[in-house]
Amino acid sequence: MRVIIVGAGEIGKVSAETISRVHDVLVIEIDGNVSNQLKSRLNVSTLKGDGSNPKTLRYAIENHDADMIISTINSDAVNLFICLMAKRIRPGIKTVASVKDPDFIIETSADGVDGVDILISPELITAEKMFKLCTLENAVDYESISSLGTSVAVFAVQQDSLVLGSVIMQLSKPAGCAVFAVYRGDDVITEVEAMEIHAGDRICVYGTEESLEEFNRLLGVEFPARNFVLLGGSFAGRNVARLLAAERKNVTIIDRDEQACRDMAKVLRGVSISCADFMDPNVQVNENVFRADATVTTTKADDTNLLLSMTAKRHSARKVITSYFTDEYEDIFRFTGIETIIGFHRIISNEILKCSVSDETAIIRMRDQNELFFCHVVDSGSKLLDQYLGDIIIPEGIKIVAIVRGGETIYPQMDTRILKDDNVIVYTSVPRRSDLVRVFGKSSIPEV
Repeated sequence: MRVIIVGAGEIGKVSAETISRVHDVLVIEIDGNVSNQLKSRLNVSTLKGDGSNPKTLRYAIENHDADMIISTINSDAVNLFICLMAKRIRPGIKTVASVKDPDFIIETSADGVDGVDILISPELITAEKMFKLCTLENAVDYESISSLGTSVAVFAVQQDSLVLGSVIMQLSKPAGCAVFAVYRGDDVITEVEAMEIHAGDRICVYGTEESLEEFNRLLGVEFPARNFVLLGGSFAGRNVARLLAAERKNVTIIDRDEQACRDMAKVLRGVSISCADFMDPNVQVNENVFRADATVTTTKADDTNLLLSMTAKRHSARKVITSYFTDEYEDIFRFTGIETIIGFHRIISNEILKCSVSDETAIIRMRDQNELFFCHVVDSGSKLLDQYLGDIIIPEGIKIVAIVRGGETIYPQMDTRILKDDNVIVYTSVPRRSDLVRVFGKSSIPEV
């Protein structure tokens, strides 16, 4: 596939990095220095110019013979305009626009509006992830697979967990979910049914939102999360506050910018706004920053988020949720022992992957590059066709998690037979494509 990316900001750079592994990518960027740096680092072509200029856009689409265009300019209105112009130049092109403001989340072409096929909003997704991690007391990671109406959560097993010492297959798991892996130390284990649960394990669960909430309660919740402090009134912070307030939670946002606090006070209902320096130890004490059920760092600065998270950890905060924007910060955050971290890089990468694979292939990455969820459609060439799950030789590191059949999700047992047109939800931590091909067949694994 031939793809044009307009803009080489944070979203554009990650989009180019993600797609250029497989597809032919042209990046349009008005800043020559930025485009040259990108070209020297990635296997992409670049065009210096204004991507919102119809003449430049036409030249790029026609000369690159583009199948898809992804607009990532730092203006929601401009991104929508670029997609509309691209459709006028080439009606069959697939258009993707990134947006920040919820007011720009319009119906896409599948629902009757011509011009924009897909909208992505990494900032809104960051806020939604933070919200779920706030309300799922035992969760340290969360991913939504909206196309399937399901999600993935990673739950931490504490020393006082109600399931400590239990065997996974004997858990009274809620209907509508399945345990597909356990992180134990640096190991990823997919043969989990006979595992005894230890303190420090991280249990990976796939299922509906309701079933994940029940699984969270199964682990034990001593104090239901009610009180939240958000440090920073960024776009993500405001949306986390809005979501929490809608659930009647007690929410405080602390921000140093007086005008930002005034703006938030006008639009956020049921949220306490404090204009203060959240880096000041006195403010941290007076505002009970580290005594909340969750302390959430929502500034746009990685170093500030890192310092606040480390301070919260030192004060034994009940739960710390933070984020980073620069990929290089991930290892630094992990080194501190902070677990509940949201990587903007990973969110963008997952959204772009969903855009660039076929419509029937839902796909997300987990905590590293090799951990992948994908949807295998069973056709006449599939090695799974008419096989019983118990008869299939599946190596460690590959897990058939669920089957979607006629709109219904099935959590398979050993006697489940896999039929034509089934959508098989697969998790893998196996890095070699050849291992996946041996299980599913040559044409069934997405190129990502």
